Amino acid sequence: MASPSKFAHVVFNTHRYEEMIAWYLRVFEARVQHRGDRLAFLTYDDEHHRFAFVNLGPAPADLVPRAPNQVGVNHLAYTWRNLEELIDLYKGLKADGILPYRPIRHGPTLSLYYRDPDGNQLEFQIDLLAPEAANDFLRGEAFKANPIGEPFDPDELVARVESGASAGELIFRSDQQPAAPAAR
Repeated sequence: MASPSKFAHVVFNTHRYEEMIAWYLRVFEARVQHRGDRLAFLTYDDEHHRFAFVNLGPAPADLVPRAPNQVGVNHLAYTWRNLEELIDLYKGLKADGILPYRPIRHGPTLSLYYRDPDGNQLEFQIDLLAPEAANDFLRGEAFKANPIGEPFDPDELVARVESGASAGELIFRSDQQPAAPAAR
């Protein structure tokens, strides 16, 4: 059996139709491919759509938000090309009042976690290691001891990078030797 050639899109059912569309347009610098009263399709690249939204209408008064520990998708992850792009994204979103709730140095990646208006979690990351080094790290003792990673301060990272100082100690975990950088 063959594996898929790519991940195509994600579809969200929502009671916050307008808010969700606006958020994804802003955060992904997406464009509308189709928008009706019931369905909207957005993309940010050459794919015909990367996001679709199904308008479920107003939320019922007794709707209980999904708890973080309930069964379901935990998060979707998207990779940017390099640290500069991730910093530009962070600064642009921060200017609009959109802040990550969890910045983490995972080891193979440096990640910013955000929540959309419905509370769906999205990870925006850059690769820090070449594929072989990332695979070795995930199989290693440091990752076994701490598979989540360490928090970091994105504002401190921005200040360090903008001043021209080294950012290595801010992007790599304290238990990690920055050996094989990812291809940029």
